[in-house]
Amino acid sequence: MLRRRPPAPRTAPVGFRSRSIAIRRRIAAIRSRIAGFPSAREGATAVEFALIGLPFFLLIAAITETALAFFAGQVLDNAVSGAARQLYTGQFQAARAADPPPPPDATTQQVALRKFRDAICASRVAIFSCSTLKVDVLALADGASFTPASPVDAHARSWRSDFGTKYQKPGPSQIVIVQAAAEFPVFFGFLNPHTLANGRRVLQSTVAFRTEPFQ
Repeated sequence: MLRRRPPAPRTAPVGFRSRSIAIRRRIAAIRSRIAGFPSAREGATAVEFALIGLPFFLLIAAITETALAFFAGQVLDNAVSGAARQLYTGQFQAARAADPPPPPDATTQQVALRKFRDAICASRVAIFSCSTLKVDVLALADGASFTPASPVDAHARSWRSDFGTKYQKPGPSQIVIVQAAAEFPVFFGFLNPHTLANGRRVLQSTVAFRTEPFQ
């Protein structure tokens, strides 16, 4: 009796098997990469620094610029206070009485105001330009009201035309208001919205006192 031989199992072609193995290996490699992604730390520091680097440097710039402006404001305050003491004692007024007549293109008040501005600049640290310094000296009667005026025209973002032009000679035992302002360079203008049109900010200092009863 003849028995039928079972058919031989079909085998895939060699080329097909190699492609199948390559595909399975790729899938396994992708799975291993996806599985290891949460624990991968390569380049994490660079990515984190890229996210916080710009805000960090902007913060450092704002702190540095604010500190410089605060220091310059303190220097201006000290300089104005030192020069105002000459008005307080009457020394400045006495010195102006001995000045020669003013030139034809200037008044006595303009010359006195220029001299007082020079007195402020003589006692300062070189941190702001004296060429931008503007000063008003006002002498008030007892009981008179005073409203401080801003040296800057906020709409035009420029100096007010009447600021830095007034000098009223202080007498003995008289109330005096000294207002001074100067430009200060700003390196990061976008951090200082209230700047002049030229990109600089304005430092201000005000001193109020009653002069001595000098003769």
